[in-house]
Amino acid sequence: MRVLNVAVSGLVVGVLLATVTVAADKYTEPVIEQRDLDHWSFRAISRPKPPSDESNPVDAFLLHRLNEEVGLDEFASEADAETLLRRLTFTLTGLPPTLDQRIEFEKIGFEAMVDRLLESPHYGERQAQHWLDLARFAETDGFEHDKVRPEAWRYRDWVIDAFNRDLPYDRFIALQIAGDELAPDDPTERPATGFLFAGPDMPDINLEAERRHTVLNEITGTVSGAVLGLTMGCAQCHDHKSDPVSHADYFRFRAFFENLEIPKKNKSLPYFISEKGQEHSPAYLYARGDFRDPGPELEPAFIKVLNPAAASPQPEPAAHSSGYRSELATWLASPERPLVARVAANRLWMQDFGKPIVGTPSDFGILGDRPTHPELLDWLATELIRNNWSMKSFHRMLVTSRAWRQASKSSDVAPGWQIRLSEDPGNRWFSRFPRRRLSG
Repeated sequence: MRVLNVAVSGLVVGVLLATVTVAADKYTEPVIEQRDLDHWSFRAISRPKPPSDESNPVDAFLLHRLNEEVGLDEFASEADAETLLRRLTFTLTGLPPTLDQRIEFEKIGFEAMVDRLLESPHYGERQAQHWLDLARFAETDGFEHDKVRPEAWRYRDWVIDAFNRDLPYDRFIALQIAGDELAPDDPTERPATGFLFAGPDMPDINLEAERRHTVLNEITGTVSGAVLGLTMGCAQCHDHKSDPVSHADYFRFRAFFENLEIPKKNKSLPYFISEKGQEHSPAYLYARGDFRDPGPELEPAFIKVLNPAAASPQPEPAAHSSGYRSELATWLASPERPLVARVAANRLWMQDFGKPIVGTPSDFGILGDRPTHPELLDWLATELIRNNWSMKSFHRMLVTSRAWRQASKSSDVAPGWQIRLSEDPGNRWFSRFPRRRLSG
């Protein structure tokens, strides 16, 4: 067995950096540099002060940039009541307003209708659509055989229920990664880990080692993309070409899932996960990502550029598992992680406004888009955390803002409308409500 040799090369900006050299494979892990830590999305989240005394701070941040970039000091006029109700029901429940809702809206008003829709069971169904897309959910295996997964619906229904009961986002993430360890005595939370096995699979593949390798890679890429907004899959075969994520980083992160039990040939992935036992399975750095070429043995570890304190997992084995996934879930859900709250805030904003603050929601890395409103994004991320990661509270804040209630079109004689169209043609600065297609 070739063991990874680690030589400590120095202490830089308070971060313990290591040069990892594998004599057999001639691999040297790149050192994290200050410029890597300085990338906007890897910095600690600040809480900027709103630039004005607007009742909704969202409006304050947007108006400030609108004035700076376009020269306008006011939003577009508010959309008419019929448009607002239709926009509201489609955003929160994915459905057009019913006749009863139209009558009710006239009686109780806008904000009360927001609360009614947030309590509707259709709210969870609509919000689950967004997440299940990220979770690559399907009720079949995919590929040429595309066998039905008869119990996949259990994970889907758990996601819907989680949104309807406003499960805090940090807990929502943690249970999907390690619900069997974090809530072992609660059978209602058991389907949460279906997230890990929701992706495509080839149960009929001849080599079980190849299937296992592919499934674990797919889990790693999904967790990093959906939760962290990082394209870690690029590091399967080599150090990431643009982001400070090394080849070893990738397989250390994948090692958190190494103990998962993968079914035998021709058996579909189950709706829940299980581990091989308390003793964690060995993990390796696979040369060029080839499952037939295992290199040095690795221990599970957090991504270096996001772990400036150089913390190491300290798992406590559960009844039938190693406890490593609980460590990862706790690390991800910590308010100290700069990416998780920023990525979540950006996705929730995109659901309500139809366009994100960061134009690449699953890529907050070096090649991803920079935020159009960085101060607003950080404020939103801290607000999500301060409100106990409540997604319903977050949606309520956004849809009750003046910015969200703006008209999306107007006549040529409306005050300032031509300025909005000429100076902000792509609506980058939210000078009006973004027009968008309805989703299926």
